This record gives sequence, structure tokens and C-alpha cells, in this order.
Amino acid sequence: MMTGSWLMVHFAVACAGSLVLAFALSMMLRLAARRWPALLAHRSVWLGGQAAVVLVFMLAIAPLPRSAIAPALILPAPATQQALTAKPDVLPPLTQATLALPPAPAQDPFDTVWRYLPVAWLAAYLAGLTFHAVQRLRMQRYWTVLLRQTRRVGDAELRAWPGMTPAQRALVAGRLTVRTIDLPISPMLHGVRRPSLLLPAHVSALDVRQQQMIVEHELTHWRRADPLWLTVSGVLALLFWFNRPYQSLDGALREAVELGCDDAVLSGASNSERQGYASALVAQLRRQAGWQAGWKPGWQAGVAFGSLGIVGRVLRMQAARPPRLSGQGRMLVGGGVAALALFGAALQPAFSSSVPSLAPAPSIASHASLETWRYPLDQPRVTSLYGVVSPSVPKGHHGIDLAAPRGTPVLAVAAGTVLEAAFHAAWGNYVRVDHGADTSSLLIHLDRIDVTPGQRVKAGDLLGTSGASGKATGPHLHLEYWEGRQRLDPVKMLPDLLQHTTRKAIARREAQGNPVPTDR
Repeated sequence: MMTGSWLMVHFAVACAGSLVLAFALSMMLRLAARRWPALLAHRSVWLGGQAAVVLVFMLAIAPLPRSAIAPALILPAPATQQALTAKPDVLPPLTQATLALPPAPAQDPFDTVWRYLPVAWLAAYLAGLTFHAVQRLRMQRYWTVLLRQTRRVGDAELRAWPGMTPAQRALVAGRLTVRTIDLPISPMLHGVRRPSLLLPAHVSALDVRQQQMIVEHELTHWRRADPLWLTVSGVLALLFWFNRPYQSLDGALREAVELGCDDAVLSGASNSERQGYASALVAQLRRQAGWQAGWKPGWQAGVAFGSLGIVGRVLRMQAARPPRLSGQGRMLVGGGVAALALFGAALQPAFSSSVPSLAPAPSIASHASLETWRYPLDQPRVTSLYGVVSPSVPKGHHGIDLAAPRGTPVLAVAAGTVLEAAFHAAWGNYVRVDHGADTSSLLIHLDRIDVTPGQRVKAGDLLGTSGASGKATGPHLHLEYWEGRQRLDPVKMLPDLLQHTTRKAIARREAQGNPVPTDR
């Protein structure tokens, strides 16, 4: 089970990852839209981009096994853990009585910053979320005031109005509420569960065919469930208020739903109908130009026209053949979005709570007589090696980490006697087994313990299952090799370690001038 501080680290990393991915997606899709202008009208592309950002964000905070593609992010060890390894040559035997430890040594400044930065970011995030939520509530209040000024159009009045075709009246009947208002606003579909078709009174001054096309535009929004998708996108944009590239994706989606409805309405339309539809749009904007009644000037226009602008959208309406997205374009853009999402998910860093060990690794030749261990997992994959140095553990990692989804059976590495099977605040559930000759194995972050102290075990016997208990931000298994009171490199006890270690883990250790021994 992850503690609050580690959850805050996860959250901070997830926010940073979503920012990078949203920027990459936004740039890629904007460049693709220059090559294929029809992309601007494809709602699914911009929805897919937002979904990719949300998916990678959720993967970053979920308690899942971490990828070995990205280098492990070594989190600062708690003070109790640092005290355990401060002087390995004088450590007392590890028992429950020795868990009351002396005061921790002074913290490294980097560790202090790393510990409090996630807390500061969470506070800033909550403050920003509150501010933007209040802004949304104010906007909702404006809508409430506006809707109070509307009047419901009765069935008899609707049947007599020539601005709807018989097919449109049949679609609206019993499903949508039609309302009218005397203010010069744009026609719109308002609401999600019980939507209302809001038609300003000045629409009646337009040509009958123009009125019918405007109504068809709003009904197309309804058929495509645009209000639902825009509401979901708006909620996510609120949660990602700090992510400007994500806001760009949200704005592109709002532009795409308008352009998509334009294309649907104008499909098969004559040149004169296209001209009339565009003229109705321009007339609508002229009526709104000087209107100020609690709304920001140009607020609706900015939402409706996006990157194309008013002129660009009008020209698109007037075009006899609006741009179409080719099959090649669909494949390339869809593949690009999927590839960026997969890459972003794969680069989520692996977290582990590591503690330095001051004990130098003794020569391997002196232990050639020791019986080698089996691996504690049936399918071992080592993601972090002994001795790897990082800013938070300058004396080096004191064990190895193995990738292990929650619930994976954890097995005894050799025959011996269970010395301890208990819980520790930093290690979580752990098991320590004495293998004789003053050697022992320690396995921590277990989800479940299936042995008891004093129990005899053979190599391969079940000790418990892997998990993420203690100071761990994701399920994995941490294994240590002890000789007396020293923690040593398990490489001399595990056969073929390099064959079970990721290339990234090997490269990281070798880059620090500490190659992994291959002989015993």
C-alpha cells in the first residue's frame, strides 16, 4: 500500500508527463493539419489525443509494474532506512527489538527539495483547480441568467414556423425543447441530459432555407452527441488546467465539432445554398459585434472559429469541395497518436525506495565455495542492480529490484530457516531467511506473507506474494544478500544474473564505472 508522500510524487510525475505528451501531440497534430487541412474537422483525432494524455496520466499514478525503458527514479529513503545502513559493520542482528533506531543523519539538500516539491505542487494544483472551478461556476451562473430570459416555443407555433422542414419537426417532437430569446446570440444546443434547442428571435429574419440549414447544424450536433463529448472534454480541461497544450487540444475539438457539422449540413448543397449559409453566419456575427450583456466580446466567436478564424471558416463553407482526409492521412495520424501514447506510457519511470549501503563488495573469488541461489521468482527480470548511485542514494543501491506484478509468488532462494516474517514501515511486509554460514536473504515489499519465524523452508518453497507494501510506489520485489551484518552484491549468489537483467539496468551501472562481474 502506497503512502501519501509517495502518491504525491506519483501525481507530480504524472502531471509532468501529461504536459510533455500533450505538447508533443498538439505539435504533431497541428503540423499534420497543415498537410491535411481536413484534419481540423475530424472530431475523433482530437478526442484520441486527449484520451492518450489521460491514459498516460492514469498509468503514471496507478500501482502497476513500471517499464524498464526509462531509468529508475530512485526516491529518497526514509530516515529510518538510512539509519539502518549508516554503519553496516556494527549493525545488531535484525529483529523487531532493533527497529527502534537512533536519530537519522542530516538530510542532503537535494533530498529535502525532492521531498517537499511534490507537496508544494499538490498545493498549487489544488489552488489552481479551485480558481478555475470558480470561474466555471460564474460562467454557469451567466447561462442560468440567460436561460431565464428564454421562452419555450409551443407545438402549434413550431408547426407554423417555416424555418424547420417536416423531417426536422418530426425529429424534434417529444425529444428536444425549442426555446427562443430576443438577445442577439448564436443558435445553440444547450444541455446534455435534456438538451434544448435555443434559437434567437433574429433567426426568423433570415431566408427560409438559411433558417433550415442553421437548425440542421444544431440537430447534427445532437445526432453526433457533441454536447456529451464537449462536456467530458471540458471537465478534463478543468482537471488539466495547468496543461496549456491540453487546453489547445480541447479548443481544437470544439473547432472540429463545428466544422464537422458544417460539412454534414453542406454535403450535396448547391453553390447558392453554400453562399446563403455563409451569409447567415456573417449576419449573425454582425449582430453580436457590439453586444455586451455580461459576456466577453468575441467569446462565442473564439470558440466557434478556432485556428481558422471567421474568414477561414467562411471560405471553407463556400468551397464546392471541402478538404477530405485521405486513407493514408488517417493511418499516419492515427498511428502517430498511438505511437506517442505508447511511448509516453513506456517512459513512465520506475520508482523504488532505495537505501545506500556503505559496505564495499568483497571479492567474488573468496566466496566461490558458497552454494548459489535460485531466483525468488519463476520468471525473473531484474530492473535495478546493486551499487547503482543516484543523487538520493550516493552510496549506492543495496540490493536488486525484480519486476513483479502484485500477487506473483515469491519463493525461497535456498534452504534455510525463517528468521523474521513481519511488517516494517519502510520495507512493508518482509521475510528474512537464514541460509547458514552466516548468510541470509531479505525480501521486502511483499503483499502477503505465507511463512512464520522458525519455519524450515527448501529452495523454491512459497514465502508469500509480491506487492507494494511499505515505501514502494509500485509492485516489485526487492532482494538483498546479507553476510553477517553486511549487505553485499547478490551477483555472486545468483546464476546468470546478466541474462535476466534489462539492458537499461546494466548500462546504468556500467556507466558509473561499476561493471557487473560475470565470474564466481
